[in-house]
Amino acid sequence: GWIATAFLFSPCQYDLMHERGSPSGRYVAEIYGANCGMGGYRDVVMLRDRSALSLARVDGTPPGTIVADDFTPSREGEDIFWDGEALLVIQYAGDQPPVLERSEWGGVRIEARRAN
Repeated sequence: GWIATAFLFSPCQYDLMHERGSPSGRYVAEIYGANCGMGGYRDVVMLRDRSALSLARVDGTPPGTIVADDFTPSREGEDIFWDGEALLVIQYAGDQPPVLERSEWGGVRIEARRAN
């Protein structure tokens, strides 16, 4: 019954902070802030094909696939952008690159680059 249903939903609240469409408009990369309560906050970069359904999943996470974790473009030079149709760049300014969950998704390569 209801107990099993309660575990299907994410304890996190996701808020869209930033998005970048690919040059053709087929793909979209989005940065979400995930507030998971009790001080649990992180930012995730999601990648999805715009032709796919854009509904949140049953567990409450946004549509798409997480490609990077804990990336907040807060310093000068930090951003996500497309280098052509098939390369998503996550540009960072700190000493450590963001944690990439994937280096490729659906024909799109994902890479972290340090800002100059």
